[in-house]
Parts: sequence; C-alpha cells; structure tokens
Amino acid sequence: MSVISITEKAHAELSKLELSPPAFLRINVIPGGCSGMTYSAAIDSDFTAEDIAVYEKDTFRIVTDQGSAIFLEGLHIDYSDDLIRSGFRFTNPNASGSCGCGASFGG
Repeated sequence: MSVISITEKAHAELSKLELSPPAFLRINVIPGGCSGMTYSAAIDSDFTAEDIAVYEKDTFRIVTDQGSAIFLEGLHIDYSDDLIRSGFRFTNPNASGSCGCGASFGG
C-alpha cells in the first residue's frame, strides 16, 4: 500500500540508511512547530497492531501509526541537494498552511 509517493532521488537518499527487515523508517505527525503539526522520523523495528505501512519498495518500508496516516495521505517526498537548503522536501496536500521554514504545517 502506498499512501505516500517518493521521487527516485529521495528513494536513493533514503536507501543509504541501509535498512533491512525488520527495520523500517517511521514517520509520524506530532503536535509542534509554529503551524501546529510537524513530522517525526526515526528508524524503528517494532511494528505494532496500530501501525500501517504507507510506502514499500524493494526491502525499504515507511511505517506510521493510524492517527498519523490521515495526515500523510498523498504526501510527496523529494530530495534536494542544492547549496542553500539541501535535504528532504515534504509536499502535503492535506496541509492548510505551513510555516516560513517549511518545518511544520497546519491540518
């Protein structure tokens, strides 16, 4: 099940984490930031009954909890290696607004 989409460039960067099952990347939406909600990402290997996989390709998985999944539906992840602001870029169609730095969003 792919709730989110990831560009090839972002997938290549995430693959550098060299996660092999049962390890996966966990992305959750938590309260915080100047717009109300922010993303939390961590490597995890404890898949619970409350979790769902929102992205799977090869052996790479992104997992979230059911409460965060509604905010991640349609999320698009890209990676930029520009000199000013390199890193992952999240484009979320569910966000009603975001802060100036792009680190948080409103739902």
